[in-house]
Amino acid sequence: MHYLAPAKGFNVLSGHAGFSETLALAEPFVGANAPNLSLHNKEWSFAAIDRKGLHSYLYQQYRAKLKKDEKFRNLYLAVKAGLIAADAAGSALVREGMQLEEWIGKSMQQPRLTASDIDRLVIAPRMRQIEERTGKSFEPRTFQNEAGKLGPRALLLAGCGAGKTLAAWKWVQHQAETHRFSRVLFLYPTRATATEGFRDYASWAGAGESALLHGTSEYDLTGMFTNPADRRAGQDYSAKEGLYALGYWPKRIFSATVDSFLSFMAHSYGSLCMLPLLAGAAVVIDEVHSFDRSMFTALEQFLKAFPSVPVLCMTASLTADRQRTLTDSCGLELFPKAEIDDLRLQTGAPRYVVRRVDEDPGSLVRAALLEGKKVLWVVNTVDRCQETYAAHDAFCIERNIPINCYHSRFRLKDRKARHEEVIRLFREHEGAALVVATQVCEMSLDLDADVLVTEMAPVPSLIQRMGRCCRVERPGERRGIVYVCVPADEKPYMKEELAQCENFIRCLSAKPEVSQDDLAAYLEGMAISRPHVEGGFTGFLDSGWFAMGSDDTFREGIDFTVDCILDSDMNEYMRLSREKPEEIAGFVVPVPKRFADREQLVGRRFPVAPSSHYNSHIGFSKQEGKYV
Repeated sequence: MHYLAPAKGFNVLSGHAGFSETLALAEPFVGANAPNLSLHNKEWSFAAIDRKGLHSYLYQQYRAKLKKDEKFRNLYLAVKAGLIAADAAGSALVREGMQLEEWIGKSMQQPRLTASDIDRLVIAPRMRQIEERTGKSFEPRTFQNEAGKLGPRALLLAGCGAGKTLAAWKWVQHQAETHRFSRVLFLYPTRATATEGFRDYASWAGAGESALLHGTSEYDLTGMFTNPADRRAGQDYSAKEGLYALGYWPKRIFSATVDSFLSFMAHSYGSLCMLPLLAGAAVVIDEVHSFDRSMFTALEQFLKAFPSVPVLCMTASLTADRQRTLTDSCGLELFPKAEIDDLRLQTGAPRYVVRRVDEDPGSLVRAALLEGKKVLWVVNTVDRCQETYAAHDAFCIERNIPINCYHSRFRLKDRKARHEEVIRLFREHEGAALVVATQVCEMSLDLDADVLVTEMAPVPSLIQRMGRCCRVERPGERRGIVYVCVPADEKPYMKEELAQCENFIRCLSAKPEVSQDDLAAYLEGMAISRPHVEGGFTGFLDSGWFAMGSDDTFREGIDFTVDCILDSDMNEYMRLSREKPEEIAGFVVPVPKRFADREQLVGRRFPVAPSSHYNSHIGFSKQEGKYV
C-alpha cells in the first residue's frame, strides 16, 4: 500500500509482484490459492469524507458495532493485540537471528502444567527449604489446604503473616487439576515484593522455567543466589535481552509486578506483548488493597473481560466497597466465609496494644531499645525519615544498637543493600535494633517488630504497617506495642483519610488488646471517603480498534521525583554500560525534580543529580551536604 498525500489518499498497488508474493505466503495456512488482484489497482481517495478525515469515518463506522456486539469487539481487541505482538516478534527474531518456527515451538507450544508439576517445581522445594531453616517438619495448615480447594475465581482475605502465599500455590495446584493452563503468574504491586516472591517460591522451578519480571529485575537477579549449597546458585534466570518482552515467552512460572501484565489495559507496549501469556495462565494477584483507583479499575475490567482465566486475588485488608466490587460485580468467591480453626486461632488472638501518642515518640523508642526491643518507626515522608534517622544515629552508635534508614530515594544498589540489611537484622540479630522507614515498608519488608511507631495514615495502610509488628503465626503471651502519632502535615495523604485514622485509633486504643479480627471488622464497617466507582474507563477495552494517546498511565499519583545518575557516578555508569550493562541499573536514584539537570544526560536517558546531596546510608537529601 503506497501513501500518496492527504488530499489524494492511498494507492493500493495490487499488481506489484511483492503484493502477490505476500498473499502467497498465506496459502499453506489458508489451504487455498491466493486470488489474482492485479486488475484491482486503484487509488483510494478520502476527499468525500468529512473534515475529520479517516479516523472520524472509521470511528463512526464501527463504534456502535463495537459497543453492541461483544464477539465483534473481542475479535478487534485480539487482532489489535496480535498485530502488536507479531510486529514485535517479526523485528526481534530477525535481529536475534532466530527461526520463527523454532521460537514459536518453544514459546507457544508449552505443555500443560499439572498438579504434580506445581508440587515438584515450587511447593516441595519451598517446604524443604523451610524445614532446613527451622529444623522442624513442615506441613501446610488447614487454612492453606482449604484455600487450595477454592474455585477458579476467588478473593482470599487473611491477616499479615497468615501464610497466604503458600495457600495461593495450593490453589494453583488445585486449578491445574481442573483447568488447562501452561503458565502461572504471581503479580505483586511493587518490585520488592515481586523479587521476594521470586526468591522464596518461583525461583525453585529453575532458570529454564521461572522468571522475575519488573523494571529492574535483571539487576535484582545479579548475585541473588550466591550460596554454593543452594541448588539455584549459578543459574542464569535472565531472559534474552534482544527480544525484550518476548524473551519471557518460553518461561512458565512468573513472579512479576502487576504493571508487567495488567498495564496492557492502558496500552502499555510491553504488557500488550505479554497478553498471550496472560490469557493462557493461572493468575494470583497479591495486595489488591494497595491498588490506586486506576489500577483497581483495570483489575475489575480485566476480571470481567477475561472470564475463563483462573484468578485468585488476595490481601490482608480490603475496604467494603472494593470487596463488593470483586465479589458481587466480578464474581469472586470470598474466602474464608466460615471460621477455620487454625486461622481463627491466629486472627482472633490478642496481638497488639494500640496507643495514641501526642508528644515526640523519641523517648518511647529509646526506652524500648534499652529494653532490647526491635523497633520499626514509620513516617510518611522521606525528609522526616532522614531527620528521624539522623536524630537517633548517635544514640544507637553509642550503645552499639544497629540502626537503618529505609525509603525510596536511594540508588538502587544502596536500597538493595539496605533491604537485605534490614531483613537480616530482624531475622538474625539478637537484641535491640531500630529501622526508620517510610510507607515503602508496608509491603516490601517481611519484618517482625516488637514495637511499631507510626504516623497516622489511611486505615488500610495503617493495618499493613501493623502487619510488620508481632508478625508470628500465634502470638501467645506476646503483644506488639503500636504507638500512633500525628504527623507534622497530612502529605502525601488527604485530610479526610487522616480524620478516619483518628477515629480508627480512638476505637482501638479503647481496647486493652487488639486482634487481626478487630482490624478487619472495623475496616469492613468503615465509611469510604473516596469510594470506588465501578466500570471506569480502560483504554484497551474502551477505545476500540485504536490506541488513544491519553491511555498511557496505569498507575495514578503525582510523580515528584525523576530517575537520575549522580554526577560522581557518571564515568562508572558509562564504563559499566559497555562492559557489564546488567549492573548499570544500580546507579539510578530517584531525586526531587528540581535537582535533576536535564541539560546534561547520561546514556541519553538519565539527567544528572548532585552527589553533594547523597549519602549511601541515608539517601538523597534536599539539603546539600547535610548528611554527606
